[in-house]
Amino acid sequence: MPKSVGFVLRRCLALLFLSSLIVAANANAQEGGGEGAGLYKKLEPFTVNLVGLKQVIQLSVTLKLAKPEAGEKVSLYTPAIRHAMIILLSGKTAEQIETSAGKQLLIKETKAAVNKAVELDAKEGVAEVLFESIIIQ
Repeated sequence: MPKSVGFVLRRCLALLFLSSLIVAANANAQEGGGEGAGLYKKLEPFTVNLVGLKQVIQLSVTLKLAKPEAGEKVSLYTPAIRHAMIILLSGKTAEQIETSAGKQLLIKETKAAVNKAVELDAKEGVAEVLFESIIIQ
């Protein structure tokens, strides 16, 4: 094999190897692997009547967990979490939720309700609540 063909072949093999590493790292990140994996737990969406029963809220929530182990408790206590959220949301009016301040308050109340349901504090359980979708009809 001429010297230039060997050089090109080695370069091609090196590029192939590097691209396979990039693809593997990308797939690992998409599957939730790596640092921070398991720190988010998506709940099933909530559809709840608001006070007065004339309006409904549809709410999609993801919980950011303080520790990955809290995910097991969230899974175990899902019925208690759903109950707490339904009670919390059904006590609200659309006017209380429609403002930015109202949503921030609902985030704090949701975090407290979920941590109470799983019997953990914010350092061990839910560190943050993320609303993915809020629809009031």
